[in-house]
Amino acid sequence: MTIRLQLLTEDPTEIELIQRYWAMDESGQFLEKVSALSEVLQLPQGVTLAAFIRQRCTAFDEKQICPQCEEQVEIRNRSQAWRSALRSTSLCTLCQQERAALAREAEKKKAAELEAVLAEYRHNQVCRVVDYSAVADAHVLLLLALDKAVMPRLTDAWFTLADCRGLAPRYFDNFVETLKSAGLLLQDPSKAKPGTYYWNGDDVWQISAQVAYLFMPGCAGVDANEVIRSLSARVYTDREGVFNLWLDYAVADVMCYLGDQCKWYGHELGEQEWDEIKSTLRAALHTYSVSQLWFVAWKVVKDAASLASHQYYNRVKAAATIPGKIRRYLERVKRESIELRSWSRPEQQPGGTLGMLFDEVFGIDEDTSGVAATLRIARVTGQESADGVDTELCAPIRELMVDALAQDAGASVMLRFAELIRAGYDVGCAVEEIGVSLQREHVDDHSLQSPNAGQQS
Repeated sequence: MTIRLQLLTEDPTEIELIQRYWAMDESGQFLEKVSALSEVLQLPQGVTLAAFIRQRCTAFDEKQICPQCEEQVEIRNRSQAWRSALRSTSLCTLCQQERAALAREAEKKKAAELEAVLAEYRHNQVCRVVDYSAVADAHVLLLLALDKAVMPRLTDAWFTLADCRGLAPRYFDNFVETLKSAGLLLQDPSKAKPGTYYWNGDDVWQISAQVAYLFMPGCAGVDANEVIRSLSARVYTDREGVFNLWLDYAVADVMCYLGDQCKWYGHELGEQEWDEIKSTLRAALHTYSVSQLWFVAWKVVKDAASLASHQYYNRVKAAATIPGKIRRYLERVKRESIELRSWSRPEQQPGGTLGMLFDEVFGIDEDTSGVAATLRIARVTGQESADGVDTELCAPIRELMVDALAQDAGASVMLRFAELIRAGYDVGCAVEEIGVSLQREHVDDHSLQSPNAGQQS
């Protein structure tokens, strides 16, 4: 017999049943079937024969040896018995209990270490204060927008990422991370759900959706609500920083619409493709408005959906063409001076509190072109002529007008200028485009009038 029994009963009938249950022949086959043995005794309702025997006997398989202590391994039923002797990969019951106890002890130790790390982290954050008068304009706008999105929790309580969804149509978590990286929001581990922070090797990781954020305190004795009121009176001067924040928000607004359109038509894009589209749209937003790029997104996604029905295409291949289609269509719009249509804001896509703030402070919304947004931000920040743009344009404009009058083309030049501005060109690009065309026409006219035209020199 290869099964060693440790009996826990003195009842002869039960002992006989146990021995018959575990009895094996020389080849390792059990001598009697479980179905036949189940009729030997009247078992309590709901109790299996294996469970009944396990309560009255501990069985050890002599063919299974614990790799740690080299004792025989306990088995709980017939299916765990081996027919041939092999070294077990499983520990015996005692070794399993010892290992589990060590694991529990190590887990308690790591949990205590984690608590200490988090307590020190919170203490270091709480001890800091922020001089909000020195905070960048873009961060001030983000804080004010966040206050509107989570009011009144920004100054009175803690909040999570889920509470910040009203900040922007998409990428609201990136905006929150910007404020955190700038030291304007702190994380309070004591307010977070259990399990939010955990060890990954020697590093502490977190579940971002469960992190509890707090507004970083200002100077000692200054109430948080007073800080927000003082920020609301901020006089903005950083044109470049504010415009870059506008681009971040505008990209989020366009990408939200594009994502909804892709979902509607069943297009799935990879992370690299999304990043490529974001770069293209960000560049385009220097010129065009959000609502114009909504139209571009609608047109391109719709074209890709039509392409998916072609014989040699499928949805995956068609979706992969979207980044290139957006880029090529915008290139064509600029090359051919096409006037882009504007789409109205979808009802299911509110602008977010950051968009509301841009409209309130700078008069910028989804219908404002990138060129106009630049000028309005420059006006509010008092930087309209700070970079010498007007001075730089004086000479090209003067040269263009002289050439136009010399060729009696003043009216056509002004009409062409108006067309380019409507198409989204900024003033500098429009002047350059018309100047090149005017020079080309002048050269062509001169060639026709020359007596040597067409002759080889």
